[in-house]
Amino acid sequence: MIGSGLTNETVICAIATGCSLSFMDLGIVFRVDATVTMGMGHLLRCLALAQGLVKQDPTVSITFVLRAESVSLAQSRQDWVGHIVILPRELSQAQEPQWLASYCQTHNIQVIILDGYQFQVDYRQALARIPVQNVVFDDNNDSGPLAADLVINGASNAASLGYEDTAPDAILCVGNDYRILREEFVEGRYRLPWAQRNAVVLVMGGSDADNLTLQILQGLEQCAFKPCVTVVTGGAYAHLAKLRQFLQHSQLTSLHLDNCQQMAALFGQAKLVVSAAGGTQFELLACDCPALLLVVADNQANAAAQAVTQGWCQLVDVRGQANIHEVVAAIEHLCAQPDMLRTMHEKATCLADTQGTARVAKQMLLLAGRLND
Repeated sequence: MIGSGLTNETVICAIATGCSLSFMDLGIVFRVDATVTMGMGHLLRCLALAQGLVKQDPTVSITFVLRAESVSLAQSRQDWVGHIVILPRELSQAQEPQWLASYCQTHNIQVIILDGYQFQVDYRQALARIPVQNVVFDDNNDSGPLAADLVINGASNAASLGYEDTAPDAILCVGNDYRILREEFVEGRYRLPWAQRNAVVLVMGGSDADNLTLQILQGLEQCAFKPCVTVVTGGAYAHLAKLRQFLQHSQLTSLHLDNCQQMAALFGQAKLVVSAAGGTQFELLACDCPALLLVVADNQANAAAQAVTQGWCQLVDVRGQANIHEVVAAIEHLCAQPDMLRTMHEKATCLADTQGTARVAKQMLLLAGRLND
């Protein structure tokens, strides 16, 4: 089932025959993808914003336009909102803006939200010629003019990245006030007091293409790590067989959760989470959770470095050739320092703000003329 009672067959039929899906007054399209190599971070933060938009205005119609290889990952989500439309396989990326222009005209779309580093300057400028409002998720402001009406970046230092040059006329939803969180993290009911927390969690994102999960567990086993480790793998993780074989014979005490959908509950009872950096760090902060962030991609470096200055997390850069010994040593050190972890937790508690998605959603609805300022 794909959002709002539409099945795969319904959506694919609508594309193949040219028939129009029934939308409400405000139509919003998310153009995003998720794959084993790309990961799921872009898709999940778009899902979080979609949840926030529907919460503020239940009459909006949400559509995710995805490549075919992204659909199964989207369908694996239990908290999905919106319709899914699959791009024609033969469509090149250069042809996408024209296809989207036709789709927006046919289906009464007023807003397009773009998230992904495959969408470069030419693509964004082509979208800007479509008579819709263009919203862009960004992380580093290092890809040229954004051609956006609204820019989203929840990194602490985002206001200093120069968006006045790359998006001079855009509404800027940038900085700590605009951290995007899925609805489960907004609720806050899962956050346990420090005295009740005992879990050590390892989560390396939706895909973990380099299988750092297994490498870190192997390193912990070599060091005879004693605490129980909750191992979380995402919907795009491609190394399940190897991981399960290792855990079956490992001397580590562990619990494995595959494609876990209750991450707020898990983070809310953790005394330490070892995590790939990126959007997950905002979820960890919302759960008052001390963390060791591992930078696995260039787009994660800026926000992760800023988070370290806030005192609630530490960082290891594992881009390129990962130094697993450094990661394992950092985990052991933190687990041996309960007072340090408690201090990190207290700093996170002071910084936690779960209203960023609502603030972005409000700005988008204002942009689309659905709210009065």
